[in-house]
Amino acid sequence: MTISYMMFGLLLWLGLYMCNRDKQNMRFIAFGVSIILIAIGIGTQLVSSAGETLLYYDSITALCLHLSFVIWGITLLQTYFTQNDSHQKTIVMWNRSTSMNRIVDLPLLLLYTFILLNDWVSWLRIPFVWELHIFGLTLSFFAIWELIKKLQSHGEAWLPDLLRSLDYSILFALLFSGQVALVIHIGAEWDRKMVLLLLISICASVSYQVFVSQIRTFLDKFVFATLPKLRQKRARLRMVEDAELRIDNQAEPEEMDEEEIYRHTRRALSQFGDLQRLAASPLTQLRLIDRRLRERNADDELIERAIELKTILLESIGNLKPRQEDTFGTADEWRFYNALYFPYIVGIKPYSLRYSSNKLDSASLEAYEWFRTYVPERTYYNWQNAGAKLVALMLKEKNVS
Repeated sequence: MTISYMMFGLLLWLGLYMCNRDKQNMRFIAFGVSIILIAIGIGTQLVSSAGETLLYYDSITALCLHLSFVIWGITLLQTYFTQNDSHQKTIVMWNRSTSMNRIVDLPLLLLYTFILLNDWVSWLRIPFVWELHIFGLTLSFFAIWELIKKLQSHGEAWLPDLLRSLDYSILFALLFSGQVALVIHIGAEWDRKMVLLLLISICASVSYQVFVSQIRTFLDKFVFATLPKLRQKRARLRMVEDAELRIDNQAEPEEMDEEEIYRHTRRALSQFGDLQRLAASPLTQLRLIDRRLRERNADDELIERAIELKTILLESIGNLKPRQEDTFGTADEWRFYNALYFPYIVGIKPYSLRYSSNKLDSASLEAYEWFRTYVPERTYYNWQNAGAKLVALMLKEKNVS
């Protein structure tokens, strides 16, 4: 019973952490939701075991279990059919000179594992709750593996932030949920209401820790509504605290080859409007940033480095602009500038159905309509890739000089 409560808390924490770690990574979110569903299934079994077993409790648990893998089935289909996300396009890679380098992508491997485990536990007739434990542990293993692989490719550290979140979640759960469990054990029966109360307490403790930064930001808007400078200062401190845990101090941007510089430049451009995420880029550790900070007598600290990188990226995109007084053009010489400046700097999303162009100025609105009318989506992404390579080349040349 104690193991089930621990599994419930750990799976809930990992699921929420995966969803919150990178909200733009749909694979992280898919993993997170799947793990949360397994945690809900374990919680349902705990409530069911505290009284007479009812059929609908098992039905809810089975629904959570299979729904979590339906989500991964959808993710797998997305992996096959998505054409614009280069890191999701390839499922099978074959090297004729040696052997098969990569047989399956992670979602496919996970689904195979689910099928094998399902047959195994059915043959051994393992209790339903232990089947959930096995699936939860398997899913958690692949989730952490995916997290590590993806963050390393982004040049970010994964261990410090993960350990901080895990340690704080355990501490919060012990402090608050432990008291609830002790009171129930001493003065009450472990009936369904008490078990449900304990599970709610665990949910509240873990959720507060995972989303503590967002919660504090939300509360500061009300508590310090009349003190905007203090509110901004506190927000900056939180940004620095979170970003420092994601910086890979072992990164060596000076040793990166052209492909690595391009990959990190492409990602930095996509994070242009998010200073906290930009601060975790390994490009902030370039010697070029050190030199420019000294030139303007700025403090050598995290946010200043991110601001300087943002300035360099903006200057590099500006260098792609034809030497004309116009702010927008449709000739071939404008294509790389248009594909980088308007989506990343201005923020237009020409192919998104949910994007509203109401607040755009005349030049940005003209670019928005031009992309939607005359530029195929695949061509748009090809221009962005080519433009990002030019920006990466400029960045490397400036750093060497």
